[in-house]
This record gives sequence, structure tokens and C-alpha cells, in this order.
Amino acid sequence: MSLIVLIGVTGSGKTTVGRELSRRHELPLYEVDAAVEERLGAPMRTLVVGRDPRLATTARVEAERLLGLDEGIVTLGASQPLDPATASSIERTRANGAFVIELSADLSAVSRREGLGAPRSVGLGAPRAVLTQLMKQAREAYASVADTTVDTSDRTPQEVADLVARACKLTPDY
Repeated sequence: MSLIVLIGVTGSGKTTVGRELSRRHELPLYEVDAAVEERLGAPMRTLVVGRDPRLATTARVEAERLLGLDEGIVTLGASQPLDPATASSIERTRANGAFVIELSADLSAVSRREGLGAPRSVGLGAPRAVLTQLMKQAREAYASVADTTVDTSDRTPQEVADLVARACKLTPDY
């Protein structure tokens, strides 16, 4: 089995690193968020902001489907490992030989990548404070399912892909 599962908060680099690994190692890339968007016919942001009632179930079904593949790279949405059913699917996938890699990033890196430093209305609240709390909760869930964690904060996508490839034994560890 050559399945690599990338988990992490929004802005940690899952898609970017997944694309780099896919290109380098000629493995297909499967993104649960993209599968959900295709199935529901709307962008993820629209589904989340609109609180689409189909979102949670569809994300769970698509995650389970993609985690059942034998080969490739699967990226999960940031909150998916917090869902007990999806966490169980991740554990089954790990038991079948998949590598689960958490990509982490500090608040500064995530804020920069997600544009949280941009001016915004005071009525929107404090997104950095909310994000800090969400990141803390997510890290606990990620730690329970990940084989290893790679900090992406101060690394290029190529450097992160190198570290992930070594951790997943796609390249020799010299």
C-alpha cells in the first residue's frame, strides 16, 4: 500500500505539499474537499458559510471512500479528523499500512497564508483568537491519528515534501 494521508489545519500546506508529492512520485492526489464540492455542486466556502445540511455527511462519506483507496495521496479537510467516524476510518487506513502525516504551522504562518492580516470589519470578531482555539483543539485530534508531524511554518513546500517522503519511506533516509 502506498497511501499517504495529509491532515492539518487550514493553511498548513496540505494541498500544496500533496501536489508536490504527487508530481514527484507519480501518485494520484485525492482531495476530500474537492470531492465534496464536486458531489454537492458548490465551493467549500459556500457550503460552510451557508451551513449546508448535507456537508457533514457528504464529507464523511467522501473521506471514507478515499481513505479506502490502495494508493495515492489523500488530503482531508481541517475538521475531518475531529469527526469520530472519520477518525475511525483514518485508524483503519493506518492499520492497513497507510501513513498519516500531520502538517502543522504556527499561527503566524497560517494567518499569513490565509490572509488574516487583511483589514476587516470589527463586526467580524477576532479571527486570530478563534483560529488559535480551533488549532489547539485540532492538534489534539491530529495527534491521536497521525504517525508523525511536519512543521511547515518556515519551510518551502519542496522541503516539506522531502520530509514527508522520507517519513513515508518514498525516498531513502540518508
